Amino acid sequence: MSDDIEKFYLTDGQVQERSATVPRKIQQRRQQFVKVPWTWVEKLEGASGQTYHVAHFLLHLHWQQKGGPVKLANGMLRIDGVSRQSKWRALRDLEQRGLVTVKCRPNRSPLVHLSHF
Repeated sequence: MSDDIEKFYLTDGQVQERSATVPRKIQQRRQQFVKVPWTWVEKLEGASGQTYHVAHFLLHLHWQQKGGPVKLANGMLRIDGVSRQSKWRALRDLEQRGLVTVKCRPNRSPLVHLSHF
């Protein structure tokens, strides 16, 4: 029985090490930064980490799109560890703080209008 298993063992020459690669989109994103207006800093005081994360992500998208409403999809937030439910909790929190207004659209990403610039 042990002879049967040993034929599946790999020798040192057969094993190759490979380092994990980071996708290009994430590498490029790590080079970017976010400018946060002081009014946002003041109004975000006491907010949860997910709310901060969504706020910074919204500010970056707003800058990237040169203003206007932002479509807030789940994809990049999911990569950063923010679930759909956390995204919606954070949006409600930001709305209560007066930083954004959210337009819900059935089966589509919400449109978020940023304020206090």
